[in-house]
Amino acid sequence: MSSLQMLRVHVAPVGFEVDRIVLPALGMKADKVWLITHSNPSVDMGNQFVSSIQDKLKQARIECLQTEADRTDLFDTLRALRIIILKEKANSILVNVSVGSKIQAIASMMACMMFKDTATIKPYYAVPERYTSSVAKEEKQETEGLKEIIGLPEYKIEIPSDKLIRCLDLINRKSAGKSGVRKRDLKDSAIEAGLIQEDEKRITNRKRTKEQYSEQAAYMSLNKNLIEPLQKYWRFITETKVGTHHIISLTDEGKNALHFLSAGI
Repeated sequence: MSSLQMLRVHVAPVGFEVDRIVLPALGMKADKVWLITHSNPSVDMGNQFVSSIQDKLKQARIECLQTEADRTDLFDTLRALRIIILKEKANSILVNVSVGSKIQAIASMMACMMFKDTATIKPYYAVPERYTSSVAKEEKQETEGLKEIIGLPEYKIEIPSDKLIRCLDLINRKSAGKSGVRKRDLKDSAIEAGLIQEDEKRITNRKRTKEQYSEQAAYMSLNKNLIEPLQKYWRFITETKVGTHHIISLTDEGKNALHFLSAGI
């Protein structure tokens, strides 16, 4: 898709701001704005500003879409951001990291670094003209006006390959209600899902049966391509021996990563 066909899409978590979301969208001629609102609006003081943002964008004929995430949860916010990025990956995405909670701002910046290979995505910071008094007392937005828009440096944070993410998802599903999944069961599921292949050429002992060739090759592929990178490089899984079985389990880091990386797989 050429740049002439790409829509200009803005993404903004909603906190106690209106101008800081609307004015950059107007100034940079956004075609669409995604708002990320709190998943529990009954306890979110910033929810009162959503309708005002929507009305101003509608008046400017800018499409406004909305999704939800827990504004206090970094990984849930990353999940929501990744879903938006996947939906809009054919377009030019600008993420407003100056609005929302501090956790949402951190998640927004991280998303730009993690998913820059997925889409054309850039972070920006909106500097307001002035700060107002307490929202809690006067129910006003925290800032008014727009002084300038600052483009932020673009760095990259590496994320696991889709194959490794799918393996994490397999481990999670096979471990439901249990402490982990047997390595043998994971091997069978990985073959079925097309994550590994049985390569008989890698086994040279001719005295073995075809089934033995296939079994050992599958374990070799599982260890090299999935278990080792997830355990040694990413530290998303652990492997423990229980009796005669090897049990594969997700670490807390693995569970957190899966929460937002599995969105859309």
